[in-house]
Amino acid sequence: MKAELISKAECAQPGPSRLTHGQGWFTQEQGLLTLLDREFTPFRTFDLGEDLSSFAVSPDLTRVVAGGKDHIRLLDEHGTTLWSVEHTPWGTGYSYSGSCAFSADGSQVWATVPETGPGCEPHDEDAEDDEDAEDAWLEGDEWWVVNAATGALMARKWLGCEATGSVTHLHPDGVHMGLDVGEGQDGSRIYWGAYENGVLRLSATDDVTRALTDIHPDGHAYVTIPRDADGISVHTFPGRAVIAHRPDRDFLRSDEWPIDARYLDRESILVETVDRNWTCARHLVLDAEDLRFRGEITYPPGTVPSSFHSVHAGTWHTNDGNHLCAWRPGR
Repeated sequence: MKAELISKAECAQPGPSRLTHGQGWFTQEQGLLTLLDREFTPFRTFDLGEDLSSFAVSPDLTRVVAGGKDHIRLLDEHGTTLWSVEHTPWGTGYSYSGSCAFSADGSQVWATVPETGPGCEPHDEDAEDDEDAEDAWLEGDEWWVVNAATGALMARKWLGCEATGSVTHLHPDGVHMGLDVGEGQDGSRIYWGAYENGVLRLSATDDVTRALTDIHPDGHAYVTIPRDADGISVHTFPGRAVIAHRPDRDFLRSDEWPIDARYLDRESILVETVDRNWTCARHLVLDAEDLRFRGEITYPPGTVPSSFHSVHAGTWHTNDGNHLCAWRPGR
Protein backbone atom coordinates (compact mmCIF):
# COMPACT_ATOMS: atom_id res chain seq x y z
CA MET A 1 0.00 0.00 0.00
CA LYS A 2 1.72 3.17 -1.20
CA ALA A 3 1.79 6.34 0.88
CA GLU A 4 0.71 9.41 -1.05
CA LEU A 5 2.44 12.64 -0.02
CA ILE A 6 -0.09 15.43 0.59
CA SER A 7 2.24 18.16 1.79
CA LYS A 8 5.77 18.72 2.99
CA ALA A 9 6.73 21.71 5.12
CA GLU A 10 10.04 22.75 6.59
CA CYS A 11 9.93 22.83 10.35
CA ALA A 12 12.22 23.59 13.24
CA GLN A 13 12.62 20.96 15.93
CA PRO A 14 10.63 19.87 17.76
CA GLY A 15 8.13 19.71 14.91
CA PRO A 16 4.44 20.51 15.37
CA SER A 17 1.81 17.96 16.42
CA ARG A 18 -1.93 18.11 15.96
CA LEU A 19 -4.10 18.89 18.96
CA THR A 20 -6.78 16.43 20.02
CA HIS A 21 -9.40 15.75 17.34
CA GLY A 22 -7.61 17.86 14.75
CA GLN A 23 -8.60 21.25 16.15
CA GLY A 24 -5.17 22.88 15.75
CA TRP A 25 -1.41 22.38 16.01
CA PHE A 26 1.18 22.95 18.71
CA THR A 27 4.85 22.75 19.61
CA GLN A 28 6.11 22.29 23.14
CA GLU A 29 9.67 22.81 24.32
CA GLN A 30 11.18 23.59 27.72
CA GLY A 31 7.87 24.60 29.27
CA LEU A 32 6.77 26.83 26.37
CA LEU A 33 3.62 25.77 24.54
CA THR A 34 2.99 27.44 21.19
CA LEU A 35 -0.28 27.11 19.27
CA LEU A 36 -0.10 27.21 15.48
CA ASP A 37 -2.61 27.87 12.71
CA ARG A 38 -3.10 25.70 9.61
CA GLU A 39 -0.06 27.29 7.97
CA PHE A 40 1.95 26.50 11.13
CA THR A 41 2.20 30.19 12.01
CA PRO A 42 2.35 30.79 15.80
CA PHE A 43 -0.58 32.72 17.20
CA ARG A 44 -0.48 32.05 20.96
CA THR A 45 2.18 31.05 23.49
CA PHE A 46 1.82 29.79 27.05
CA ASP A 47 4.57 29.50 29.65
CA LEU A 48 3.72 26.26 31.42
CA GLY A 49 6.63 26.42 33.85
CA GLU A 50 9.11 23.80 34.99
CA ASP A 51 8.49 20.20 36.13
CA LEU A 52 5.56 19.87 33.72
CA SER A 53 3.76 16.54 34.00
CA SER A 54 1.01 17.13 31.42
CA PHE A 55 -1.04 19.78 29.69
CA ALA A 56 -4.24 20.13 27.67
CA VAL A 57 -5.70 22.88 25.47
CA SER A 58 -9.36 23.89 25.72
CA PRO A 59 -11.66 23.21 22.73
CA ASP A 60 -11.77 26.93 21.87
CA LEU A 61 -7.95 27.19 22.08
CA THR A 62 -8.10 30.06 24.62
CA ARG A 63 -7.11 28.23 27.80
CA VAL A 64 -4.54 25.67 28.86
CA VAL A 65 -4.50 23.45 31.91
CA ALA A 66 -0.98 22.61 33.09
CA GLY A 67 -0.24 19.72 35.39
CA GLY A 68 2.89 20.49 37.39
CA LYS A 69 4.80 18.45 39.91
CA ASP A 70 2.53 19.44 42.80
CA HIS A 71 -0.32 21.45 41.31
CA ILE A 72 -2.84 21.86 38.49
CA ARG A 73 -3.38 25.37 37.14
CA LEU A 74 -5.43 27.02 34.41
CA LEU A 75 -4.03 29.77 32.19
CA ASP A 76 -6.08 32.10 29.98
CA GLU A 77 -5.14 33.33 26.51
CA HIS A 78 -2.96 36.08 28.03
CA GLY A 79 -1.00 33.61 30.14
CA THR A 80 -2.68 34.70 33.38
CA THR A 81 -3.22 31.97 35.97
CA LEU A 82 -6.96 31.84 36.67
CA TRP A 83 -6.76 29.20 39.38
CA SER A 84 -4.37 26.67 40.86
CA VAL A 85 -5.05 23.51 42.88
CA GLU A 86 -2.31 21.77 44.87
CA HIS A 87 -1.82 18.03 45.25
CA THR A 88 0.79 15.60 46.56
CA PRO A 89 3.98 15.94 44.46
CA TRP A 90 4.63 13.43 41.73
CA GLY A 91 7.57 11.22 42.64
CA THR A 92 6.70 11.09 46.34
CA GLY A 93 6.08 7.34 46.16
CA TYR A 94 5.92 5.19 43.06
CA SER A 95 3.70 7.61 41.11
CA TYR A 96 5.80 9.62 38.68
CA SER A 97 3.60 11.32 36.09
CA GLY A 98 -0.03 11.96 35.18
CA SER A 99 -2.25 13.38 32.48
CA CYS A 100 -5.09 15.86 32.07
CA ALA A 101 -7.76 16.80 29.55
CA PHE A 102 -10.70 19.13 29.04
CA SER A 103 -14.19 17.72 28.66
CA ALA A 104 -15.77 18.04 25.22
CA ASP A 105 -17.53 21.29 26.12
CA GLY A 106 -14.54 22.73 28.01
CA SER A 107 -16.45 23.02 31.29
CA GLN A 108 -14.45 20.37 33.17
CA VAL A 109 -10.82 19.43 33.64
CA TRP A 110 -10.06 15.75 34.19
CA ALA A 111 -6.68 15.15 35.83
CA THR A 112 -4.83 12.32 37.51
CA VAL A 113 -2.94 13.09 40.70
CA PRO A 114 -0.72 11.00 43.00
CA GLU A 115 -2.13 9.29 46.04
CA THR A 116 -3.21 12.12 48.33
CA GLY A 117 -1.03 12.37 51.42
CA PRO A 118 -1.84 13.81 54.86
CA GLY A 119 -2.55 17.53 54.72
CA CYS A 120 -3.08 17.50 50.94
CA GLU A 121 -6.67 16.27 50.85
CA PRO A 122 -8.85 18.52 48.66
CA HIS A 123 -11.65 20.22 50.57
CA ASP A 124 -14.78 21.02 48.64
CA GLU A 125 -18.33 20.60 49.85
CA ASP A 126 -19.52 19.84 46.32
CA ALA A 127 -17.02 17.03 45.71
CA GLU A 128 -18.36 13.50 45.69
CA ASP A 129 -17.25 11.39 48.66
CA ASP A 130 -15.99 7.97 47.61
CA GLU A 131 -15.62 6.35 51.01
CA ASP A 132 -18.93 4.49 50.84
CA ALA A 133 -18.95 3.85 47.10
CA GLU A 134 -19.07 0.17 46.23
CA ASP A 135 -16.85 0.58 43.16
CA ALA A 136 -14.16 2.69 44.83
CA TRP A 137 -10.52 1.68 45.15
CA LEU A 138 -9.52 3.35 48.42
CA GLU A 139 -5.82 3.61 47.59
CA GLY A 140 -3.41 4.70 44.89
CA ASP A 141 -3.57 7.61 42.49
CA GLU A 142 -6.78 9.56 42.00
CA TRP A 143 -8.79 10.85 39.06
CA TRP A 144 -10.18 14.32 39.66
CA VAL A 145 -12.94 16.23 37.88
CA VAL A 146 -12.42 19.97 38.37
CA ASN A 147 -14.70 22.87 37.45
CA ALA A 148 -12.78 24.61 34.65
CA ALA A 149 -14.27 28.00 35.49
CA THR A 150 -13.54 28.06 39.21
CA GLY A 151 -11.01 25.32 40.00
CA ALA A 152 -13.45 23.73 42.46
CA LEU A 153 -13.15 19.97 42.85
CA MET A 154 -16.40 18.41 41.58
CA ALA A 155 -15.59 14.72 42.13
CA ARG A 156 -12.72 12.30 42.59
CA LYS A 157 -12.12 8.56 42.48
CA TRP A 158 -9.26 6.42 43.70
CA LEU A 159 -7.71 4.36 40.91
CA GLY A 160 -5.89 1.68 42.87
CA CYS A 161 -2.67 2.13 40.89
CA GLU A 162 0.59 4.06 40.92
CA ALA A 163 1.34 5.57 37.53
CA THR A 164 4.66 5.91 35.80
CA GLY A 165 2.64 7.77 33.16
CA SER A 166 -0.84 7.99 31.70
CA VAL A 167 -2.83 9.21 28.70
CA THR A 168 -6.38 10.59 28.86
CA HIS A 169 -8.68 9.93 25.89
CA LEU A 170 -11.81 11.98 25.16
CA HIS A 171 -14.61 9.67 24.03
CA PRO A 172 -16.56 10.84 20.93
CA ASP A 173 -19.84 10.75 22.88
CA GLY A 174 -18.67 13.83 24.80
CA VAL A 175 -19.51 12.18 28.12
CA HIS A 176 -17.00 9.42 28.78
CA MET A 177 -13.28 9.73 29.29
CA GLY A 178 -10.81 6.90 28.81
CA LEU A 179 -7.62 6.61 30.83
CA ASP A 180 -4.61 4.45 30.02
CA VAL A 181 -2.22 4.14 32.98
CA GLY A 182 1.22 2.60 32.70
CA GLU A 183 2.72 1.07 35.84
CA GLY A 184 6.11 0.07 34.50
CA GLN A 185 6.83 -3.60 35.15
CA ASP A 186 3.41 -3.95 36.78
CA GLY A 187 1.68 -3.55 33.41
CA SER A 188 -0.99 -1.18 32.15
CA ARG A 189 -4.53 -0.41 33.30
CA ILE A 190 -7.54 0.96 31.42
CA TYR A 191 -10.29 3.01 33.09
CA TRP A 192 -13.50 4.63 31.86
CA GLY A 193 -15.13 7.56 33.61
CA ALA A 194 -18.29 9.62 33.17
CA TYR A 195 -19.51 12.60 35.19
CA GLU A 196 -23.29 12.90 35.01
CA ASN A 197 -25.87 14.45 37.33
CA GLY A 198 -23.19 15.37 39.85
CA VAL A 199 -21.80 11.82 40.13
CA LEU A 200 -18.50 10.44 38.80
CA ARG A 201 -18.86 6.83 37.66
CA LEU A 202 -15.70 4.80 37.16
CA SER A 203 -15.07 1.35 35.74
CA ALA A 204 -11.87 -0.55 35.04
CA THR A 205 -10.84 -3.58 33.02
CA ASP A 206 -9.40 -6.54 34.88
CA ASP A 207 -6.68 -7.05 32.27
CA VAL A 208 -3.39 -5.35 33.18
CA THR A 209 -1.55 -6.64 30.09
CA ARG A 210 -3.01 -4.26 27.49
CA ALA A 211 -2.86 -0.53 26.78
CA LEU A 212 -5.58 1.70 25.34
CA THR A 213 -4.31 3.53 22.26
CA ASP A 214 -7.38 4.93 20.51
CA ILE A 215 -11.18 5.09 20.36
CA HIS A 216 -13.18 4.55 17.17
CA PRO A 217 -14.47 7.83 15.67
CA ASP A 218 -18.04 6.58 16.19
CA GLY A 219 -17.28 5.61 19.80
CA HIS A 220 -18.61 2.04 19.58
CA ALA A 221 -15.19 0.39 19.92
CA TYR A 222 -11.60 0.93 21.00
CA VAL A 223 -8.24 -0.62 20.17
CA THR A 224 -5.56 -1.96 22.53
CA ILE A 225 -1.99 -3.14 22.07
CA PRO A 226 -0.03 -5.57 24.24
CA ARG A 227 2.16 -4.69 27.18
CA ASP A 228 2.64 -8.20 28.54
CA ALA A 229 0.32 -9.96 26.11
CA ASP A 230 0.08 -10.93 22.46
CA GLY A 231 -1.41 -9.14 19.49
CA ILE A 232 -3.77 -6.25 18.81
CA SER A 233 -7.40 -6.32 19.99
CA VAL A 234 -10.59 -4.40 19.26
CA HIS A 235 -13.12 -4.13 22.08
CA THR A 236 -16.74 -3.05 22.23
CA PHE A 237 -17.70 0.10 24.10
CA PRO A 238 -19.11 0.28 26.68
CA GLY A 239 -19.20 -3.51 27.04
CA ARG A 240 -15.39 -3.98 26.73
CA ALA A 241 -15.77 -7.42 25.08
CA VAL A 242 -13.07 -8.45 22.60
CA ILE A 243 -14.64 -8.54 19.12
CA ALA A 244 -11.43 -8.98 17.12
CA HIS A 245 -7.92 -10.13 17.93
CA ARG A 246 -4.86 -10.47 15.70
CA PRO A 247 -1.91 -12.42 17.18
CA ASP A 248 1.57 -11.03 16.62
CA ARG A 249 2.56 -13.98 14.44
CA ASP A 250 -0.12 -13.08 11.90
CA PHE A 251 1.40 -9.77 10.87
CA LEU A 252 4.70 -9.14 12.67
CA ARG A 253 8.24 -10.20 11.99
CA SER A 254 10.16 -12.04 14.68
CA ASP A 255 12.22 -8.97 15.62
CA GLU A 256 9.44 -6.36 15.90
CA TRP A 257 6.40 -5.56 18.01
CA PRO A 258 3.55 -3.00 17.92
CA ILE A 259 4.19 0.28 19.72
CA ASP A 260 1.10 2.24 18.62
CA ALA A 261 -2.25 1.75 16.86
CA ARG A 262 -4.62 4.54 15.81
CA TYR A 263 -7.86 4.71 13.85
CA LEU A 264 -6.87 6.13 10.49
CA ASP A 265 -10.56 6.44 9.63
CA ARG A 266 -13.76 4.53 10.40
CA GLU A 267 -12.66 1.51 8.36
CA SER A 268 -8.95 1.12 9.12
CA ILE A 269 -6.32 1.15 11.86
CA LEU A 270 -2.76 2.38 11.37
CA VAL A 271 -0.18 0.37 13.34
CA GLU A 272 3.43 1.28 14.03
CA THR A 273 6.03 -1.35 14.85
CA VAL A 274 9.52 -0.98 16.31
CA ASP A 275 12.57 -3.21 16.17
CA ARG A 276 14.81 -4.36 19.00
CA ASN A 277 16.57 -0.98 19.01
CA TRP A 278 13.23 0.82 19.47
CA THR A 279 13.57 2.23 15.96
CA CYS A 280 10.48 2.64 13.81
CA ALA A 281 10.29 -0.46 11.62
CA ARG A 282 7.04 -0.46 9.66
CA HIS A 283 3.60 1.12 9.32
CA LEU A 284 0.81 -1.39 8.73
CA VAL A 285 -2.89 -1.02 7.95
CA LEU A 286 -5.49 -3.34 9.52
CA ASP A 287 -9.24 -3.50 9.07
CA ALA A 288 -10.97 -1.65 11.90
CA GLU A 289 -13.64 -4.31 12.43
CA ASP A 290 -11.90 -7.69 12.11
CA LEU A 291 -8.22 -6.63 12.09
CA ARG A 292 -7.71 -8.22 8.70
CA PHE A 293 -4.26 -7.31 7.33
CA ARG A 294 -4.73 -4.78 4.53
CA GLY A 295 -1.11 -4.04 3.75
CA GLU A 296 2.18 -2.42 4.65
CA ILE A 297 2.70 1.28 3.97
CA THR A 298 5.49 1.86 1.47
CA TYR A 299 6.99 5.34 1.25
CA PRO A 300 8.61 7.01 -1.78
CA PRO A 301 12.31 6.24 -2.37
CA GLY A 302 14.59 8.25 -0.10
CA THR A 303 11.98 8.59 2.67
CA VAL A 304 13.21 7.41 6.05
CA PRO A 305 10.38 5.84 8.06
CA SER A 306 9.70 7.67 11.29
CA SER A 307 7.07 7.52 14.00
CA PHE A 308 3.64 8.61 12.87
CA HIS A 309 1.56 11.12 14.76
CA SER A 310 -1.42 13.40 14.27
CA VAL A 311 -3.52 10.59 12.79
CA HIS A 312 -6.78 12.24 11.71
CA ALA A 313 -9.49 11.85 9.05
CA GLY A 314 -7.56 9.43 6.84
CA THR A 315 -4.20 11.18 7.11
CA TRP A 316 -1.09 10.97 9.25
CA HIS A 317 2.15 12.89 9.68
CA THR A 318 5.81 11.97 9.98
CA ASN A 319 8.85 14.11 10.80
CA ASP A 320 12.21 13.36 9.20
CA GLY A 321 14.05 15.92 11.31
CA ASN A 322 13.73 18.75 8.82
CA HIS A 323 10.27 18.40 7.32
CA LEU A 324 6.76 17.68 8.49
CA CYS A 325 5.17 15.37 5.93
CA ALA A 326 1.45 14.68 5.58
CA TRP A 327 0.40 11.35 4.06
CA ARG A 328 -2.65 9.37 3.04
CA PRO A 329 -3.06 5.90 1.56
CA GLY A 330 -2.54 5.91 -2.18
CA ARG A 331 -5.59 5.53 -4.34
